Amino acid sequence: MATLPTAPSSSIFEIAYRKLKDSVSSAHADAFQSTPFEEVWAAAEEIEKAHEARGNLRNMRRIAPFLKGLQNYSKVIEVLCNGTPYMPWIWLADQYTSIFDKLLDAYRQIAEVMPQFGRLQTAFSNDPNFQVVLGLVYSDILDFHRRAYKFFARRSFHLFFDSMWKSFEYRFNGILKDFARHRDLVMREVVTIDVVEARELRIKSQQELEQQERKTQDYYLHDSISWLKVPDEQYDDELDRLADMRQEGTCEWVFRNPLFQSWKNDAHSDAILWVKGIPGAGKTILSTHVIRQMKEEGRFTTAYHLCNSYTTGKHLLGELMRGVIVQLLRVNLDLAPYIFENYANKALAPSAARVKGLMEKLVQTIPSIRIIVDGLDEYPLSDQRTILHELLLLSKVPGAQCRILFSNRESENINKRLNGRPTISLRDQDVDLKKDIGLYVHAELDSSRGDFGNDLIDRIERQIVAKADGMFLWVRLIMQSLKECHSPQELVESVNTLPEGLDKAYKRILDDLKSRSSDKSIRILQWIACSFRIMKVHEIKDGVVLQMSGAMLNEHTKLVDSFWEHCKPLIEKGPKNTIDFVHYSAKEYVLHETSGPFLDFSEAHYGLALSCLNYMNSSYCFINSAVSNQALELRVLKGYHGLHHYANEFWFQHLLQYAKAGDPVEDEELDEPLGEIREFWKQEPGIGAGNLKLDDTTSADKIKTQLEALASTPVAQNMGLDILTFQKFLSQESSSHQAPTNLKNDELRYDPTHFSDISQRYQHIVRTLMDCPVNTPPEGTHPQELYTFKQTYLDSAFICRYRECPRYSDGFKTPENRDNHEMIHTKPLRCADPNCEFFARGFTSKTGLLKHNLKYHRSPEEEEPPAFEPRKAPELPPVAPPAPEPAAALPLVPPLPVPPLHHEVPESVPNYGYQEEREKLASPRRRVSRAQKGLKVHNCDLCTKIFTRAEGLRRHKLSHGDPKYPCLWDDCGRSFFRPDLLERHQQQHEIKASPAGKAIDQESN
Repeated sequence: MATLPTAPSSSIFEIAYRKLKDSVSSAHADAFQSTPFEEVWAAAEEIEKAHEARGNLRNMRRIAPFLKGLQNYSKVIEVLCNGTPYMPWIWLADQYTSIFDKLLDAYRQIAEVMPQFGRLQTAFSNDPNFQVVLGLVYSDILDFHRRAYKFFARRSFHLFFDSMWKSFEYRFNGILKDFARHRDLVMREVVTIDVVEARELRIKSQQELEQQERKTQDYYLHDSISWLKVPDEQYDDELDRLADMRQEGTCEWVFRNPLFQSWKNDAHSDAILWVKGIPGAGKTILSTHVIRQMKEEGRFTTAYHLCNSYTTGKHLLGELMRGVIVQLLRVNLDLAPYIFENYANKALAPSAARVKGLMEKLVQTIPSIRIIVDGLDEYPLSDQRTILHELLLLSKVPGAQCRILFSNRESENINKRLNGRPTISLRDQDVDLKKDIGLYVHAELDSSRGDFGNDLIDRIERQIVAKADGMFLWVRLIMQSLKECHSPQELVESVNTLPEGLDKAYKRILDDLKSRSSDKSIRILQWIACSFRIMKVHEIKDGVVLQMSGAMLNEHTKLVDSFWEHCKPLIEKGPKNTIDFVHYSAKEYVLHETSGPFLDFSEAHYGLALSCLNYMNSSYCFINSAVSNQALELRVLKGYHGLHHYANEFWFQHLLQYAKAGDPVEDEELDEPLGEIREFWKQEPGIGAGNLKLDDTTSADKIKTQLEALASTPVAQNMGLDILTFQKFLSQESSSHQAPTNLKNDELRYDPTHFSDISQRYQHIVRTLMDCPVNTPPEGTHPQELYTFKQTYLDSAFICRYRECPRYSDGFKTPENRDNHEMIHTKPLRCADPNCEFFARGFTSKTGLLKHNLKYHRSPEEEEPPAFEPRKAPELPPVAPPAPEPAAALPLVPPLPVPPLHHEVPESVPNYGYQEEREKLASPRRRVSRAQKGLKVHNCDLCTKIFTRAEGLRRHKLSHGDPKYPCLWDDCGRSFFRPDLLERHQQQHEIKASPAGKAIDQESN
């Protein structure tokens, strides 16, 4: 007995139709509703005629079974709904032949599994169970249409169609399976239709499809982000930290500003907005609030980049572009297959040219992009120029809706580029800024009202707001001095003598530091101002001690934890136990001539190099067989190796920066530590670099150019050659396909020094101590010592094992956090078919992937052609010579002598009947042109060439202009008329630059 439906079939139709209608725009929904079935047939015929006129006729008959099936289907269900909405995908795909073919083929496959509605209409149209199954078929049809709509509704869909369609094929195959299952249900007799079974099977099928889609999408996203080499968690952490610094109620005025509203909402206004202001005016806090609000609003695809001054050794434009692309990708997950297929899975390096080209494609297809760039003035001048140039070009990409907000101080470069663009100057927002500063001061002094009374605090607040001159930072600096006042008189006197402006505020703080602890204060500020990343408290604590010749860390020389607090409020403690300047302008001031300069750049790097060298020499104990493991654990536990991660990564960079300084100081003190560190080399310095093969042939020359400043010290120069070559070797694109353990093994094997062995030993001891319970510390130590060690080093104990990552010297709290992070670096090369078992497993080399694809997933172009057999000429039947006329009998005579052979052709030869036929076969057939046949041709109006297809003429005309696509490889200089030719040409460069290509060149030579 058939199970009765638990819900009316009309609800199934309504839900399916509503789901589709909600996914399309209102304009399209109205158009679909009013499109009669006859117009669909007419459109198909019209497109077929258009293709015939263009000379690229497609097989439009593939769609006929589908349309006939729908026509019969609509007659069956017209009682329950008004018919199926027909989608004009064909018009959209008409101009793109490959897309058009795939779409027609999809409709053909759907038609093959559609039930035969025509002959079932009379028998079963009134059966309720039968109508439920029809509803499931209806859901299948609309599910395909809804998902197809996402493809064709996207701007510039033709750029991404191939990759996106491949990722959709799994879902499409699932839809076909549902069709086939529901067809089988419909074709049964009515009494056997089990509606509950049909629904359960559909739910199960949908769940399996969604699970597989999520899994495949995760792979695409992971590999794309890994290719871009962006640990994007760092962006969100910094954004949250800065956003939390905002005082509640401040910065709201910007959303009422007409220029901001126009930039945000008006697609016809200028795509650029510049928010400028003096140092300390709160631009960064304003930017972070704008970013957060726009992300929460959700109307736009919002991306951002927060610049900072820790930029040495970075390609800043590439870093910015890659970071923005990752943010765009996380909001538009359907674009991940395109990046995966065209970039990530080809084992190509994310060069500036590739990233720039990808960015241009993304802004063409993603609607309503808003990018906020804060603090560009903190970057070097050359990078400011490059970034401004490229981002301004990006805002002008044809068809793009990309709008960019810059928030920064004025500078010569920035003014030159942005003057004349819509500008919000914070100087002109005096009323709004005073109100915001008043809110901040009121919150800061609220706790003092109980001690000094409301009247005095209200008066102090008004004085501070009036003197602030729009500078939040100035208020933060002077608040420290006000908190040290313990009487009303002290408070009034302190406010009356407040310095005017940031420079005077900084000068007062530095003068106070000189008077109290000059030498130690200078060393602390040197570490913060000239380090290559933000430093942690325990690192600076050790670095300050080691910044003297022959210095060592022990229980007598270790500083107390509060060693830095006398430098407040110029520096402050940040997240994860870090220390940094209160503002970038403070770092600028101590290094600028305005302050003296208070810190000399060359001396600072000299001091940091000396400190790192002293530490590295002290780490020899990790490879000294005479030192027991218990002794090493004790040294690590007592904090004598807290500088290890930083010194191991950057000791040579500080030495190189010191050598590059325009006026280096005397360096006799460096001779001894440089001589000691020579003992860490496995061979003579410089030999190891020659054993490391780099994929990029220009890298070795660039490294040598960097080391020219050390030419007067050959040993240090050769050390640098080994160090920089080894670092480049580990950060190559080929390394990103390896698991962390394999990569670490390569590091130990190829390192020209013992530094990798030392780091591995140190990491092992740290993990042992972290895993040790506090109540059972190592022998000879106290539980409190183990507890202090964990509290100090826990935030960054486990470093990332990929050399190019910033977290290589600034680790994670747990091994699990580290392992999760490293997943963004682990990028196996995957099979192109998501259904293949090797898709998830992947390959570690491009060769392995190519062999797999050649064996199991050959494309039609890669299929081997059939063996060639030469065409045989037709054999003509032998023609008998004409019978001789009878003649009178002649007497026998002796045979005539055979004449000698001559090369001359006789004037006449006997005609045996088949000579003319042979001549016809031997002579080439004359080709009759299309014009002579009366067919359409395409004439070039710039030359005499004629083409049979319009596409051929269009591509030919490109050769009459200047080539627009130059090759970016060094020493090439070629340019091309089409991007596909440029891509093919650059692939040849990449093949030649690869190890395999070099081997081929050597063999050919």
